[in-house]
Amino acid sequence: MMKEIKLFFNRLLEKLIKSKTISKEIKIIYIYRYISLALTSGVYLSGRDDNVLFFKMMVIVSLIISSKLITDLYIRMKENQKMLKKIILIETVGIAGILIPTGGLVSPFIWYALNPILVATCFLPYYFSWFNLIFYILSGAMVTYILFNPQNSGIFEIFNDNSNLILVFMLILLLLQLFSKLAKELELANREKQKSIEYIMALYEMVETFNNHNSKEKLLEILVDYTAKLTKSECSLFWMPHSSEKNELIISSDNMDKTDQQELISEFKINWFNKSKGKRIYTINLSSKEYYVLPMVFFSTYFGMIAIQKNKCASNDEEELNIKFLEFISDLSAVLLERFNLEESEELLAVIEEQNRIADEIHDNVSQRIFSIFYGVHGVIGRWDDITKAELKEYLIEIKTSSNIAGQELKNSIYKLSSKKKGEKHLQTSTKSFLDSIAKLNGITIEFSIHGNESILSIQLMKAINRIIREACSNAVRHSGCQRVSINLAIENDMVDLSIEDNGTGFEVDTIDNDNRGGLGITNMKNLVNLYDGRIEISSYDGKGTDISVAIPIKRLNENVEGA
Repeated sequence: MMKEIKLFFNRLLEKLIKSKTISKEIKIIYIYRYISLALTSGVYLSGRDDNVLFFKMMVIVSLIISSKLITDLYIRMKENQKMLKKIILIETVGIAGILIPTGGLVSPFIWYALNPILVATCFLPYYFSWFNLIFYILSGAMVTYILFNPQNSGIFEIFNDNSNLILVFMLILLLLQLFSKLAKELELANREKQKSIEYIMALYEMVETFNNHNSKEKLLEILVDYTAKLTKSECSLFWMPHSSEKNELIISSDNMDKTDQQELISEFKINWFNKSKGKRIYTINLSSKEYYVLPMVFFSTYFGMIAIQKNKCASNDEEELNIKFLEFISDLSAVLLERFNLEESEELLAVIEEQNRIADEIHDNVSQRIFSIFYGVHGVIGRWDDITKAELKEYLIEIKTSSNIAGQELKNSIYKLSSKKKGEKHLQTSTKSFLDSIAKLNGITIEFSIHGNESILSIQLMKAINRIIREACSNAVRHSGCQRVSINLAIENDMVDLSIEDNGTGFEVDTIDNDNRGGLGITNMKNLVNLYDGRIEISSYDGKGTDISVAIPIKRLNENVEGA
């Protein structure tokens, strides 16, 4: 029941404010304003005084109209403190004016005065709220003294008679200020928490994206983007003096000044030997800009330098956090680049080992057979003039038998090396195994069909398709509460088409795209598809499930893989 009431109020507020992004302060102001207006108006209408009903209704209608106008002005001017102070003073004077025909300090609308005080507490310095309250109490006391004072009491007597009311107002204001301070501290803590979550997600996204690239240049491009993102820096630069792909590798942010880039690299080349011995951050000043610089070192292996532009607007705490992030990125980059080098060495050693195995196998079996065939043919030629037909036939049969055996051994060696020849379907097998597992664990139905020849795909593309399917299914199971997922993979000669549908709750795609906190699985899928120059379309609406369509050109893929 409480959820329905809360939902009703939220929708009502959205219609009143005409915005879906309502801050908590605005919600409180709106709720109190209209509830207090309704209650005070009800008490005023039911009160026994000399005012006629028509006059009372005119007062209430005027208050309703002015409340809407004033609140809209508050929303528009909440960032402009000078204008906000003027609007609050105008409303305070207006409410004090309402006390004139409605009874002074005994008017029901006396409590409506808490509205501008509440606004002042939320958006202005605390002293202004007290000034506003004192002004309002003095105005009410003066109205009571002049217009509603049949006993001709003095002004101090009026204050004394209404001391309890004044005390209640003061205590309410004090409580409002305490709650406002607590709310601001909680909001600040939530912002810090949200920042930490964003940092963690960015780091996770960075590491996930690393796993999908096989080029050192691509890795550094990712590092540049995420370094600027994590440190809130305007630009960043990575420099590797000894790259296996080039003599030196330079990757920088798109918005980095080319002159700064050249000067930084010149500084790196002059001082990198001494600076790389330690892992301490140092600064380089270029004209009006200052850069933090840190080497990427893994044990005794030096990879290069990282530089980020210092944010002049950052506080000391933010600057300290950025330095820690830079140190972390330096260590992480060095580890990942070392892993990249080890994988390259491991792949090279694996190729050499496989080459040696193939050479030994062919030498021990096929080459021996071929040598025996050659030797037999040589023997026949040497005895050609005196060999009998029976002996010749026997020799030819032996040569034929040896040739068949050599051919079979060579065929066996080829089949051992080629999964294509053996008819193995690694993509289909690994994907189906994962889908069967996730279906059993979550009690859902997953339909998977694959059409076409997966052997025309590179290993890298197979891994990417497998990852896209995993991300999509994991998202559907975790977030949509679906009971069925349908996956169709079609492999043509020049294109891979992948379709993933679920019958879950769905979501607003635009909201996820604009939300820095969510959509990490979607981001990973987009990164994978973009890596292979593909296209991804996501269609989803609340309560109507999700449909993901992916198309990747195979020809472009092969060009990318070869050039990577």
